[in-house]
Amino acid sequence: MQDCEAVDATLPVRQGDVLKRVQPDGKGSLVVVVTADCDIANNKVGDAGLACVQLTPLANYMLNEHASAQARRQLRKRFEKATEWINKRWLQCDPSHVPLTEESVQRWLTQDPPDRIESALGLPLDNQRSFIKRESAALRSAHEFIENAGDQYCAIDALRALQNKPTSRAEQLKTLFGTVDPGDLPLDMFFISSVPGEPDVGFIAKLRALSFVPLNRSFTSMAAAKECENTFIRVGRLAPTFRHAMAQQFGMLFARIGLPKPYEIDREAAFAVVAEQLANDMGEEK
Repeated sequence: MQDCEAVDATLPVRQGDVLKRVQPDGKGSLVVVVTADCDIANNKVGDAGLACVQLTPLANYMLNEHASAQARRQLRKRFEKATEWINKRWLQCDPSHVPLTEESVQRWLTQDPPDRIESALGLPLDNQRSFIKRESAALRSAHEFIENAGDQYCAIDALRALQNKPTSRAEQLKTLFGTVDPGDLPLDMFFISSVPGEPDVGFIAKLRALSFVPLNRSFTSMAAAKECENTFIRVGRLAPTFRHAMAQQFGMLFARIGLPKPYEIDREAAFAVVAEQLANDMGEEK
């Protein structure tokens, strides 16, 4: 079943429409309209315009955002482990030493030569496979790939640098896809299989990436769109089943937004206090 279909230009823009920014080079970003049909029909979209979520090719999402998130998560865990390991030796060197912060250890490992770190920790310098030399090389390389992205495979290369044994880009890519269950995507992701006129296979609607398109800048025909600057042209519309499913998921996502931490702390404290008060009021049976 096709989840996104071409729409006759005579039909107005509605919820579930896929809009593409019109650019001279023919390339442009894609968005999906999430504003309710009743608001569009009654011109109640406000000054900001149509609420839309970003649509990005699955390949781009996996190579960039997902791979980067995975690499940063692994890098953070490795820095935590390195901080614990280094602090143990650091505190043994001198009783006057205070524990190093993770930030300072990160700077140390990514900026200073390993021999200098080992010397400061009172460790032998001739072990070429020491923990410091291994971690420094891996963390420095991964950190460099993440912070100074040069091509679309930088996040993949960062993940490769953090592996215990050498891996190819293809092997790392296979592992990366293994971290995603297509049948159980995160709540802020909605999969769309294809978009009319777009060559990519698979798209991810990023429900947190909310933007607005002025209603008077969204068109259903290219002829009308070219008459204005900074416009969007409709290239497709989600079939009813998928349009309703995405709208429902969008609503569920924002209905679950986390509350402020102080509020959560007060809430937990209130339950504990009330439980203790009730227990005291009831008293213990002798």
